[in-house]
Amino acid sequence: MANDIFSDYIKKQKDKTPLVCANVDSAKVPMDETINILKEISSKLDVLNNQQCSSGNLSMADKPEVKLDESEAFQKLSAPVEDSMVDIAIENGNIVLPDNGIFNMNIYIKNGKIHSLGDNREIKAKRRINASGKYVVPGIIDPHVHLGLFAPLDDELKSETKSALIGGVTTIGCYLGSEGSHFQTVPKISEEVDKNSFVDIFPHLVISTDGQRKEIPDYIEHLGVTSFKVYMNGIPGLIPDVDDGFILDVFSEIKKSQKKCIVCCHAENRDLVRRAYNLVKVEKGDKATIQDWTDTHPDMAEEEAVIRLSFLAEKSKVQVYFVHISSKEAIDRLRKIKQTNNYINIETTSPYLSITRSCTNEKYIKMDPPFRDIEDVEELWNAVSEGIVDTIGTDNVTMTRNEKRMDDDIWNTISGFPAIGTHLPVLLNEGVVKRGIPLEMLIGKITKKPAEIFGIYPKKGTLLPGSDADVVILDMNMVKEIKAADTNSRSDFSLYEGKKIKGWPVTTVKNGEVVVENGNYIGNQSNGKFIMRK
Repeated sequence: MANDIFSDYIKKQKDKTPLVCANVDSAKVPMDETINILKEISSKLDVLNNQQCSSGNLSMADKPEVKLDESEAFQKLSAPVEDSMVDIAIENGNIVLPDNGIFNMNIYIKNGKIHSLGDNREIKAKRRINASGKYVVPGIIDPHVHLGLFAPLDDELKSETKSALIGGVTTIGCYLGSEGSHFQTVPKISEEVDKNSFVDIFPHLVISTDGQRKEIPDYIEHLGVTSFKVYMNGIPGLIPDVDDGFILDVFSEIKKSQKKCIVCCHAENRDLVRRAYNLVKVEKGDKATIQDWTDTHPDMAEEEAVIRLSFLAEKSKVQVYFVHISSKEAIDRLRKIKQTNNYINIETTSPYLSITRSCTNEKYIKMDPPFRDIEDVEELWNAVSEGIVDTIGTDNVTMTRNEKRMDDDIWNTISGFPAIGTHLPVLLNEGVVKRGIPLEMLIGKITKKPAEIFGIYPKKGTLLPGSDADVVILDMNMVKEIKAADTNSRSDFSLYEGKKIKGWPVTTVKNGEVVVENGNYIGNQSNGKFIMRK
């Protein structure tokens, strides 16, 4: 993994001045020496400008293969710089730096980048934002989103990515499927993203045919894609599943590139799922409920699949990423496997951390894998706090009640729901407020960690100088009721309709521009980009 060039420097001071990594009820007043450290960083105003790429507006973050020696970094830090005017100063906030701590200080933004941190009274700013009593975090990264499945992609880019921004999400990983070559679809999608998206998007390509599999090295080389997805259990008629031999062939193609890539996987044993599905359908018929739907995807199907794929990954020496882990049994297995297997990365989702199958009798919560029981929810949160879970996404699939076929029986109701707009507040409420998960830990799993895993760090996922100025200000005391109509999604329902949530994003800065203020979108136009990872 890449490292912040400042991280070791800050960590060396911890023996002298311990940093606070606590929940929101803890004090976060840094010691004098810690303030001095940050002032030193802040005083080197344009330290990373020399690493800017000569073409476009790419920074050193776009070139992770270029390594900056520690001594060279500190020489640059000590170089004199002139006073400067910045675009935005966010002042008096509690700045969350994942893996480093929470600091009471200012953050300065210039030309779409994080300019400096600290308390430099000589810096002039075109705009000042008072974040006193609030938390300032990197823009949230949702690594697991689906768009354009039930409506044209350009329409959903306009609505759902604006919903994401309002909810504090500034970057998403979007899964792209295709019946044919991805070369026929990705260039056009890239154009649509650059034209219509309000957030930055990095793609994951679904690999389901031999033709796509053979083109993987070319996708890496020419499309700048380094993450791919396979389904051990698909959705009949919609998403094909693949066998172990196909997965091994995918691993082989990836290894040909000799670049850092990762294989995302929907991990369920398809034969166990189909057996359970048929048994429940025969027994329950048209009277089957949403609770019965959970029994069609037994826990053991997910548990067996994670064991099997972990074995294949270790033998092949290829990084894998388990998407949307949902069950206690699967996470218990992964807890043991991860102790010796270094090829495992684990995602769960905000819905799986907050919804159970018994929370409603309505079919709007139908999903694959299904929601389970409170014991599963609590064990997933335990895995978050223990560091077993690496990232948290949404598995957002935007649809309306009509598109989901909610008036049909459970067998014909479509799986999926909108979740990106409620992702951050739900995690804050369920994790920090209810369970006392340290804020810094939670933020790290939805910022720095996904950025590292998917090769967009340190461009994204941090607030240290030189990174993209994607910033979110949180009010942990704010309580609001969730209403689908307020999320800007084109969907007409929410998993959390009518639920009161504590902890909300109130301001979002995207690429150095304030685009959300007091929970309302105020930006002038979309400025999202399609991220190529070469």
